[in-house]
Amino acid sequence: MIGKTRLLSVLIFVAVGLFLSGCGAKQEGSRAGSEAMVKVGIRKDISSFDPAVSGKGGPDPQRYLIYEPLLYLDQDFNLKGRLAESWTAEDQGRIWTVKLKKSVHFSDGTPFNAAAVKFSLEYLQKAKRILWPLEKIETPDDFTVRLVFKRPYAVLPYDLTTTEIFSPASFDAEGKFKAPIGTGPFVFKEWKTEQEQILERNENYWGPKPKVRTVIFKVIPDNQTRTMALQGGEVDIADYLPVTAIREMEKTGKFSIYRKASPCMNWIAFNTYREPFDDVLVRQAVCSAVDVKRIIESTVGKEMATPALKGPLSSPAHDYIRKPDLEWYGYNPDKAKELLSRAGWKDSDGDGILEKNGKKFRVTLIASTLYEEGRAIAEAVQADLKKVGIAAEVRVLESAARFDALKQRNYDLVEMGGICPHNDPTSWFSYYFGTQHPEYCVLANRNIQELVNKLYSTVEPGVRREIFYRLQELLKEQAPGVFLYNQDAVTVARKDVQGFVLEGGMPGTYSYLRFISVSS
Repeated sequence: MIGKTRLLSVLIFVAVGLFLSGCGAKQEGSRAGSEAMVKVGIRKDISSFDPAVSGKGGPDPQRYLIYEPLLYLDQDFNLKGRLAESWTAEDQGRIWTVKLKKSVHFSDGTPFNAAAVKFSLEYLQKAKRILWPLEKIETPDDFTVRLVFKRPYAVLPYDLTTTEIFSPASFDAEGKFKAPIGTGPFVFKEWKTEQEQILERNENYWGPKPKVRTVIFKVIPDNQTRTMALQGGEVDIADYLPVTAIREMEKTGKFSIYRKASPCMNWIAFNTYREPFDDVLVRQAVCSAVDVKRIIESTVGKEMATPALKGPLSSPAHDYIRKPDLEWYGYNPDKAKELLSRAGWKDSDGDGILEKNGKKFRVTLIASTLYEEGRAIAEAVQADLKKVGIAAEVRVLESAARFDALKQRNYDLVEMGGICPHNDPTSWFSYYFGTQHPEYCVLANRNIQELVNKLYSTVEPGVRREIFYRLQELLKEQAPGVFLYNQDAVTVARKDVQGFVLEGGMPGTYSYLRFISVSS
């Protein structure tokens, strides 16, 4: 079994010369053409190449260069077939039939077929990497997979964009993972824990071959150090850089900035189960009191995020299901004061803090450490609430403690991240507003819950769109929280790296490595 300190670099590939030509020191200086080496500065090491293991926030995206999914999202977030030719539903999405591409092989030469897909999905299901209500998987022939669910599961095509397919030869006779073998454009070469991962081009790739031969992911956790590595030429590409550094590098004309929309919504949830946020007027007032655009541009940066000025589906990734004529809450402190007054909150003693039934309007806002700007955003919200008479105390909690507070409903306001493996937000709606995860449900509204359930049994895109439209209307009416922003994926590259294409979803994080070239 592969240890975390280093993966065994003795995988047997059809082209043995792949490793031999990639190991020499001479390639270090190869900067152009099909022999190019590209170094990518990343903030954290991969968790594992074992498909059963999830990284923080989902599978490590480097793995999708080795293992491919059946479907993928193109740069406009359209569903396309990767290893699948077609996918069709029966019985409201309870049964799905997937036709596979032919003449595809894994990097070790073994054939890609329905048996390999069945093996992969069952392995991921056993490892709880996929949590589908799956009843059984059938393989009528070598290139057909039939998925039968216990109940309708209309979101499956989107889930298939994040589901890795791998060769059964990746495991030993006892079923333990031993080596990463996929159908992807790159193959594994070496892993030095907390230092680097090295991938080589799959010379037998079934699709268009990458233009670069070697990819090295350099682990550089510190943002400033990673920035300096890019500026100094130690790496060619880097992501998760500070907005100030991005602005400065853009001015030099030596770097290109690439931005990809993210469907992940960062927001502040209200505790609707207790005072004062059990009152919808109070919730609507707070939504009007927070200047989302100013806060996000001043804390995150307009280059790095899309402010949620159109509600929970503000991201360009959700253009296809956002209700076009729905106006969301804008910054309007006067409106906020009016709503609070209607709810019975007055400043009786003139101290600037509202009161009701002898109780001051004091609340606690739990900030997140999941993203660096969590505290800054919380403090900016705190300042806006003070202007309308609400005293908010900011508490910063680690992620586990924050979720404990959410589950126990021991909070007033809490910063939350997105549930966003892809750009269909069904799982997000289900997680926070549905019946499948009652411990995380922030708003128990029967109409919303019924619509969320319908998303799972509605396959036709037009009908699904209408359900999303209605959900947005209800969320505006019920105001379960303040929607803040979508954190965009921003990649910076040296000018001699060209041909960027950023596909959608997490698997698209490093998709540009399929397409880029390096000029001299």
